[in-house]
Amino acid sequence: MQAITFYVKQQGDETSYEYNIYDNKFSPSNLAVRKVLMAMLESVHQRLTHLEIEYNDQMLADSWGAKRSAEWLLSLGASRENMRENRSGDVIVSRQFRAPMTPERYHFFYTLNDVSAFPHYRLQEGEADRIVFYFSRYLQLVAPHEEAEAFLSQLEEFQLPYKIVRLD
Repeated sequence: MQAITFYVKQQGDETSYEYNIYDNKFSPSNLAVRKVLMAMLESVHQRLTHLEIEYNDQMLADSWGAKRSAEWLLSLGASRENMRENRSGDVIVSRQFRAPMTPERYHFFYTLNDVSAFPHYRLQEGEADRIVFYFSRYLQLVAPHEEAEAFLSQLEEFQLPYKIVRLD
């Protein structure tokens, strides 16, 4: 298996690992990409307090069906009270919501078969982003140095070869 490339940058007392989808040429549903997300989740799981998801109604309905999409959104914490619409003129381009992280929501992301199930999501510690998936462009982990090292250990445990490109 080809080594997965991570772009690494030190940000104060935190480390950012970015997995660029285009550079690595794996589908977001590839087991290797799913293991990258799993390793990220395991390295910061105790820090995660919230999730924020941005999605397009039609894209979700096309992928999962309208009923199943609504069920997943509700289970992930979407509600009228926390929903925000992103518009272009009179057209709703996307919606987003923020909800507390629960064990069930963590499990949803940990067992996700396609990391691009939602076009944009953030798993956060308070207001700080810890894991970000951005429109099938990248998957990023931002973690204190100790958890960042745990991420690399998880990759090794999952037997995922990787190489680091430092951006410092």
